[in-house]
Amino acid sequence: MASVVQAVGVGRLNRVKDAREAVLSTLLGVGVVFLMFVQRSQPFGWRLATYGALTGFSIYICCRTLHRLVAEPIYRREILPRPLVAGILYCFGGALGWSVATLVAQLTRLIHFTFERRDVLIALAITGGLGIVFGLAFYSFGFLESRLRESVERLKEAEFAEKELELARDIQSRLLPPAIVEGEGFRICARNLPARFVAGDFYDVFHLADGNLGLVIADVSGKGIGASLIMASVKAVVPLVAGGRSAADTLMQLNQKLFHELAPREFVALCFARFDAARGTLEIANAGLPDPYRLGTNGGSESLSTPGCRLPLGARADVAYESIRVTLDRGERVLFLTDGLPEAPTAAGEPLGYEALSRLIVSAAAGPEDPLERLFDSVRSATSEALEDDWTALLLERR
Repeated sequence: MASVVQAVGVGRLNRVKDAREAVLSTLLGVGVVFLMFVQRSQPFGWRLATYGALTGFSIYICCRTLHRLVAEPIYRREILPRPLVAGILYCFGGALGWSVATLVAQLTRLIHFTFERRDVLIALAITGGLGIVFGLAFYSFGFLESRLRESVERLKEAEFAEKELELARDIQSRLLPPAIVEGEGFRICARNLPARFVAGDFYDVFHLADGNLGLVIADVSGKGIGASLIMASVKAVVPLVAGGRSAADTLMQLNQKLFHELAPREFVALCFARFDAARGTLEIANAGLPDPYRLGTNGGSESLSTPGCRLPLGARADVAYESIRVTLDRGERVLFLTDGLPEAPTAAGEPLGYEALSRLIVSAAAGPEDPLERLFDSVRSATSEALEDDWTALLLERR
């Protein structure tokens, strides 16, 4: 339906343009005829004005006909430059149009005088030259109008695409859990800062049937809409796969599923954890993300590195993942993050690095304010303003 409406609109614009050019040619024809006969004895009456209008309209019809029948096929084949073709055809069209108008005017006895050889040569020269001028002007106006129309269409498409991306970002943000999730014995803070309208990173928090808490943070390869679609699919399937399985078994099952569903160069770096809030036990399995940081109550930190293979999900079939198990004291926290933070480029163009990030993490965790906000502000101050990758972090605290 939209294409039909657009075609009708374009056709209406073309008709308006043709009518405008025809009227302009007719008026110019009147002026040209008066200039041609300014030194003759014929009176400047309605006959001469009608003859001028007929001349202008006839030139317009001849030029338009030659343009559609001859010029457009040559334009499509790109045999000669367009201005050269237009100049030759419009010169011929101007002379032909004047000849046709003069013949019709004499047959209908609109004019009673005859043209001398000198008059014919002058008339052909003037009308041919004016045909070139008017034709090239119409050609230029049409070309500029078409380019302007194309620019407007591109702007509309860009605006529509931007609105679609804003809608996609809004939907994606609603798919993520709240920034703060609290329950009996735990508190979780999370932040997701996309590099583009939509993010390939995501996090999730959900309750398992055995009473444990499932924690997910992931980074999908690539950027844009494609990565966001994979993100939504993986986020939906993780809670189903994690039921009744350990952290390592969950990653192995996810890897087998994604290996057969993703393209060869698509993969998902994902860290999954099971947390027992009553006992404080945390089981972590990692597939390609940076090591989580354990933040003690004394201000210290240590990285929680899982043994075994750490390949991202979907990169290779039948990967045997392993997990680690730690017990958190009350007040201790574990920070999960994606690689967008340590790999953020500094002003010198070098990655921020894990050592610098560790110092920023300890400093952010020591403050009274929101530690993730402090961390993101510190990393942004130490790196360039433009994000080249998504930033995502999730902070688990045992209470």
